[in-house]
Amino acid sequence: MFFSPKSLKRMVIMSKQGKASTLDQAQHSAMLQFLSNSRHSERNKAIYLLTYRAGLRIGSVAGLRLNDVIDSSGKLKEVVNLHSSIVKGGKNYAAYINHPELRSALVDFLRIRRDRKGVDALFMSQKGTAFTPNSLSHLMLKLYGSAGFEQASSHSGRRSFATNILRSGVDIVALKTLMNHSNIATTAEYVSHNEEYLKQAILGA
Repeated sequence: MFFSPKSLKRMVIMSKQGKASTLDQAQHSAMLQFLSNSRHSERNKAIYLLTYRAGLRIGSVAGLRLNDVIDSSGKLKEVVNLHSSIVKGGKNYAAYINHPELRSALVDFLRIRRDRKGVDALFMSQKGTAFTPNSLSHLMLKLYGSAGFEQASSHSGRRSFATNILRSGVDIVALKTLMNHSNIATTAEYVSHNEEYLKQAILGA
């Protein structure tokens, strides 16, 4: 079976997402420091934190529109209703963007975001066009690699989000809702791979 170079690249990204590493607090701080000193820092920090602090998949981040995150008065929302067209599984769900760190980054980004006629996407590439899920995955892979996190991928922020939620003591049913999983068995995979959470569960029993 023949695979085009583009198909092979996509499979590499998907493979890396399946084994995506998580970032602890020190690594998270290092990533933010790196992004602060990079080109398009406001944009890239907002993208990264939407995965790390709100648990969004990179495909959903790519599909966000400006009006998804601000209301009619121009105020930043706390809850974003993600349309089924940009959500894995094809069903609407609510994403919470009320974490102070994320909100600060979004405000900073919105302050410098330039309007492009005919483009309503929240995030745009250097060319002024909307990102595709694949191009945004590539961008995050490149940023993680440049920051020194070679095992990280565009899914690392989402996995880190789940890890942080578990460590805060939130139960798996609530995490299932936050992750928009249709099956709790999918959510359970995040628990089974979270050794620290399992050790704390034993101590608290």
